[in-house]
Amino acid sequence: MQNTNTTTLNRKKLQSYQQSQVLGLDPIRLLLKVYDFTILNCKKNDVTKASKGLVELISALNFDYAEMCLGLFRLYQYCMDRIKVGEFDEATEILQGLRESWAKTLPARS
Repeated sequence: MQNTNTTTLNRKKLQSYQQSQVLGLDPIRLLLKVYDFTILNCKKNDVTKASKGLVELISALNFDYAEMCLGLFRLYQYCMDRIKVGEFDEATEILQGLRESWAKTLPARS
């Protein structure tokens, strides 16, 4: 019983730490984390998790900037369509290219 309680407590501490790490990220780094999650699950051929990542990317779009967001929305939707038919490689390639572009917007760390 003690071992189960310790395991549960350790799991809660880890989840709390992970949550604070994510909540402390700036928007671009958080976006990169979502890309990483989605790309990883595309590589694993995990339709459910890769789709969840794409849903998060879509929900993060700010359509006040319609021209840019519409293009990203179409790419995300295309990736979703590819994933649903099991064509993970094409989705992965697109998402990696987008991730690299966003990563270039980060200021250099000193």
